Amino acid sequence: MARRSVGRPRLPVLDRKTIALAALDLADSEGDSAVTMIRLAKHLGVAPSALYNHVSGKDEVRLLIQDVVMSRVDDVGLKQVVAGEIALDEGLRQWAYSYRETFARYPGLVPLIATLPVGGAPATQAMYESVAAALAAAGVPMRQIMPVIVAFESFLFGSAMDVHAPADIFRSAPGDDEAVTPTLRQALDAQPRSSADHSPNPYANPPFEWGLKSLCEAVMKLVDGKE
Repeated sequence: MARRSVGRPRLPVLDRKTIALAALDLADSEGDSAVTMIRLAKHLGVAPSALYNHVSGKDEVRLLIQDVVMSRVDDVGLKQVVAGEIALDEGLRQWAYSYRETFARYPGLVPLIATLPVGGAPATQAMYESVAAALAAAGVPMRQIMPVIVAFESFLFGSAMDVHAPADIFRSAPGDDEAVTPTLRQALDAQPRSSADHSPNPYANPPFEWGLKSLCEAVMKLVDGKE
């Protein structure tokens, strides 16, 4: 029987993917402020110096977090638009649903990723290229492509966070003067509830679907030259 070698315990093999996944796990569970090189090294069970063989510091780790999240957004529908296989609005819908679902898993990271640059984040750049290429292939004027992307992303980040908003976020609190908000209360009472929605906020889906439909219709008007 072979004898076990005596020496230091075997350390985990580090690479950028391993670091990215560990950083995402740490940021998701404890927040972005917890992702320091010292905390990340402890999370991985290595010395902090070992991380610097793969990343330059916390700023690059943040880009890795962004990339690993963005790589989970499905852009197949957008590529089908470029290939002429489906219409632009359908491709945008597929992408938007995946984007919202992905970020709804990591709502705490939305403020971080929404403000990070895309330079140095190849998976993020590739995702944006897919959106831009689909819009261009469908005939959206080049000057309108970035406004469309920013409008969609603003809507999708907010929609992802709304999945976790309290269902009674607009309700009056005990002691409030309800006479101040009679129209708001009527609107709340009339709001449809999605019976198929099992998210913390059962009212999140209908507004998302309405907003997405409105955005897609606006983009198709750009294609048709009506705006």
